[in-house]
Amino acid sequence: MHSKASQLCALLLLLAAVLIGGCGQGEETAAEPSVFFRGTDDLGTEVILREKPQRVVSLGLATDEILLGIAPTEQIAALTSYSDDPGLSTMTEAARAIPVKLYDRSPERVLALNPDLVLTTDGVSKEQVESLRDLGLTVFASRTPKRIEGIFTRIETIGRLIGQEERAAALIAEKRARLAEVERRVGDIPEEERPIVIAFAFSTVFGQKDGLFDDMCRHASLRNGAGMLGLSAETTVSMEQIVALDPDVFLLPTWSAEGEKTEDFREKLRSDPLFRHVKAVRENHLYAVPDTYRYSAAQNAVEGVYELARAVYPERFADVK
Repeated sequence: MHSKASQLCALLLLLAAVLIGGCGQGEETAAEPSVFFRGTDDLGTEVILREKPQRVVSLGLATDEILLGIAPTEQIAALTSYSDDPGLSTMTEAARAIPVKLYDRSPERVLALNPDLVLTTDGVSKEQVESLRDLGLTVFASRTPKRIEGIFTRIETIGRLIGQEERAAALIAEKRARLAEVERRVGDIPEEERPIVIAFAFSTVFGQKDGLFDDMCRHASLRNGAGMLGLSAETTVSMEQIVALDPDVFLLPTWSAEGEKTEDFREKLRSDPLFRHVKAVRENHLYAVPDTYRYSAAQNAVEGVYELARAVYPERFADVK
């Protein structure tokens, strides 16, 4: 009896082993194929790449700049036409290596490029992103960061997306060192002593409260006057409010789609009776920092911080040629 019981136990154990082995094989067969990248974009959509992308299309100036900073040219299938505009892009020279520049960013035009990854920014509507996805394209949508730190996150994420993590890390390290240099030169200035800056576009006042330019000013040891006055997407700032604020510096625009000139704008401010007694005009603190930096939502925003600080505190950059 004992022998039969032992045999029965052995048989049951063998059967269990067979079943477990069979289940394991089934799980392995049903396992998900290898994934190169899995993450969630800024619209909350999960993005999955099975392989490292070889044909990346950018539909925004910020992603143009990041790709030019970290991707080999053969990995970039197309950039926007903005990358060729020296008034908007600091990287026109590097962009020449990419033959396809998109004026038409329609889903059909993008599809014709046969991309395996499309990078979009705020300039591409949610509806257009969905149209691109409906055509079977893999899209990663990103929003403009509100902090310099968010730009570093953006670079890091795109580096992972395209398999260029080391290049992304090197670019981030370079720009962090640039910020550290600015901090070393002007970071000791107390908050209440930092000059108030009003930045102009040709048609309006620039620099929303808690926006990226606000943070650029903070890193440059400046105070963004438009932010102090509460400028937002819903509210405007009047010239009378600017006069009452009495800012220390006026930052002049340099880019215009209509061909307006910085020097003409400078003279307009100087000759306007409304601004005659404003400190920025009275002391001739009217500076022009290229809008290529001011409007950047990529690595060149850090150069904007450097140039802002250098323009307002020239004595602290006297050793810079």
